[in-house]
Amino acid sequence: MKNKILVVPGNTDLNRGDQALVWESIRVFEDVFPDLQVYLYESGANEREKTLQKAQSVGLGYEFITRILQHPRVKSKNTSTEIKYSKFVYIKWGFTAISDFISTLLLTSRFSFFNAIGRASLSAEQKKSLELFPQLSAIVVKGGGFLHSYGKIYDAYVMYYFLFDLMLAHRYKVKTIILPNSIGPLKNSLAKWLVKRVIKKSSFISVREDVSKEFVRKELGINAPTIPDLGFFLKGAEEDMLPYLESKGFDKTKKNIAITLRPYRFDGYANADELYSNYLNEIARFIETQVNRGYRISLVAHTLGPSAHEDDRLALKDVYNNLNEQLKASVVYMEDFALNCRQMQKLYSYYDLLVGTRFHSVIFALNEKTPSIAIAYGGNKSYGIMKDIGVPEYVLGIDSVASAKLNEMVEKLEEGKQDYLDKIDKYQFKLVQERNKLVQDLKNIF
Repeated sequence: MKNKILVVPGNTDLNRGDQALVWESIRVFEDVFPDLQVYLYESGANEREKTLQKAQSVGLGYEFITRILQHPRVKSKNTSTEIKYSKFVYIKWGFTAISDFISTLLLTSRFSFFNAIGRASLSAEQKKSLELFPQLSAIVVKGGGFLHSYGKIYDAYVMYYFLFDLMLAHRYKVKTIILPNSIGPLKNSLAKWLVKRVIKKSSFISVREDVSKEFVRKELGINAPTIPDLGFFLKGAEEDMLPYLESKGFDKTKKNIAITLRPYRFDGYANADELYSNYLNEIARFIETQVNRGYRISLVAHTLGPSAHEDDRLALKDVYNNLNEQLKASVVYMEDFALNCRQMQKLYSYYDLLVGTRFHSVIFALNEKTPSIAIAYGGNKSYGIMKDIGVPEYVLGIDSVASAKLNEMVEKLEEGKQDYLDKIDKYQFKLVQERNKLVQDLKNIF
């Protein structure tokens, strides 16, 4: 009989970082269980989105099921191309969330009567997903970073949304495994209480950097081991990707910088629009300086959706279209839905350095010994991981991006490249041992 696991919170092949975390989480459990059946949650607000987000993972033989607690965007079939949603949309989603909270909370009750009431609100596909839960060997929270809040009114529901599957697993006495995550900050007290209450019941909890380790210990009273981000275990594609790059305009005879950006809402900032404009404008100034210094630039779409907030093309095109024609001659723009995470990682191996807002583009580049500068957003991950590697001076907050600072970092990196690479080598040396220990610790649980 196969051991069945459900990897949560969801799968999206359009986000190459998340794809890598899902695939590597599964690879870990393939070493834990000799005979494994993998289930993943389908993502997307319409059939086109669903197909785009699972096509590559379906090809690996993983089975997709319908999420029981769905995001209000998915439930409303919202396919807006706006980065920022209107207040009306948020209000409408709020009513949906309240209704979903009540019905799904009943499913986590230990009383079958309440379970039956909650089950009645589910679709046929959701009911099939619910029936799978008692059969599972484990719910596996893929590596990553989603448990953070910044004091907004809806933070508690967001945490409930992400933790619901663990709560449901606990209802059926299914083991829950939290693979290396960044956790914190949690500035909403109710969200913090919920996170602590739920994850304390897990059979295994790990964090991916020491900043989160300290937060979890001090704020949640949990001692969790630090295990490197699972993206560090990803192997780049074996195929030669240089012909592909050259077909896009890449010139291997020049010095090359890859840049990844993202459309960012700057939630919680009073001057969000101003900060976003500054972020893009300063990147454009940085490009101009580096082109004048002899570099060629590649603007790389690391994540392609599904929502506008997750579609890097919007930010990249804003920057590219605002460059003058002379600068554009030294800038390559790249987007490709067909590339998977392993191919993306191999692409970064051909660059002299990478400036990455998408932190997994930084991790992929480091895996290929390409020095990187990180633009940090959303939680502890960028600061914490770069600190653990030993290069905290190469992180810049997205709310304080300045071309002058980036230029300074590039020059410092050029001078200290070998020291940077030595630190990567030292960090990578630990990876094999860390992964072996993780697999053994998980085997001991089962």
